Amino acid sequence: PGFRTTLELPYTSRVLLMAAFLASHNPARLDKRFFCKGKSSRRKVKTRKGGAKEGMKGPKSFPLERLVAIYASITQDSSIPCSDVMGSLSSLTTLNLVARSSVDLLEQPKFKCLVNLATVTALAKETGVDFDRFYYNY
Repeated sequence: PGFRTTLELPYTSRVLLMAAFLASHNPARLDKRFFCKGKSSRRKVKTRKGGAKEGMKGPKSFPLERLVAIYASITQDSSIPCSDVMGSLSSLTTLNLVARSSVDLLEQPKFKCLVNLATVTALAKETGVDFDRFYYNY
């Protein structure tokens, strides 16, 4: 038996994990381009010269608010019960698939996705989500 890249998770948790991956790996400055409806100017994004590419630096922390916005965009449902999202996020954190990266209780919580691209791609295929439409591939 080989290593499985898929996870036995409910639908909400699977999509939330994909949203967490996108929030950790896509630059926040491109959120409007990938997650807003309507006409978008698909202009080329200039790459910065010198230093490592942004994508090579690993997953970045993201605020809870951004995660929920990306999740709503993927599911195309803006009426998501907060309890569903928070329950799924708690499960993903317990399973060490997402880590809380801020410890200050007064600030908005920040998280970081700990799964790799292969796992998220497999989850996207299983759930029927067009992951490539949302992922910024450096």
